[in-house]
Amino acid sequence: MAVLAADIEVSRKEPGLKSLLMGTDIIYKGGFVGIGADGLAVAMPVAASAVGLKFAGVAYEKVDDSAAAGTKWCRVYTAGLFKVACSSITQVMVGEMMYLVDDQTVDDVPGTYGIPIGILVEYVSTTSGWIDIGPAIAKERNPKSLGLDFITKTDDYTCLVTDSGAVFAIATDAKVFTLPSTAKGLKYTFVNTGAAGAALLSISPAAADQIAAPSLAPVDNKDLLNTKATADKGDRVTIVGDGSAGWIVTDIQGVWAMEA
Repeated sequence: MAVLAADIEVSRKEPGLKSLLMGTDIIYKGGFVGIGADGLAVAMPVAASAVGLKFAGVAYEKVDDSAAAGTKWCRVYTAGLFKVACSSITQVMVGEMMYLVDDQTVDDVPGTYGIPIGILVEYVSTTSGWIDIGPAIAKERNPKSLGLDFITKTDDYTCLVTDSGAVFAIATDAKVFTLPSTAKGLKYTFVNTGAAGAALLSISPAAADQIAAPSLAPVDNKDLLNTKATADKGDRVTIVGDGSAGWIVTDIQGVWAMEA
């Protein structure tokens, strides 16, 4: 291209506003928007695909793409402060991460989905507050930007509270990751890097805690297992502490079972 010799019009997008190609769904203005495994935008949460759904922002407009996926775009705020509905918050929670309850409501407890939505920056009432969605968006886009570690292990390991956010990888057979007692917002990812059918990976909660995973009945003091016979390299699971019953699986790949 030649250097400019006259003015030109340059295309510009508003900072903090992004257009997302939609899945088969209706997104309502002001609602929380997620990105599914297929890369398409949907209203949050979608029960059939809540596990693995990532927070994308707040809808700038209503768009109905219920007839067919991938035919319409929805503009979404990816930064800013928003006054939202809350399940039950207090003044002392200012500065804490808030988590998805439904497509317009947040709470301080990770709850069913364990999806972070934003930091509470101003308390209005027990059912209302201002949140900054920027930190939650950054966390979904680039966990390493928050200083999270990728840690390779070859033996049993007891996870520390200070390890929260880390991704653990292991290829050694029959090793156990022992979790600390649940605490609200603690988050760990475990990846099986062994060859197919070569490594059993176990995640063990504290005696009073359970791990709630899709299609698996949660029971206190039972390990979550990436079974050896069906294990594939790259099988993984991400869990978030709810600070009460135990741990909630927010992302999972591969065949997993609850300890008998």
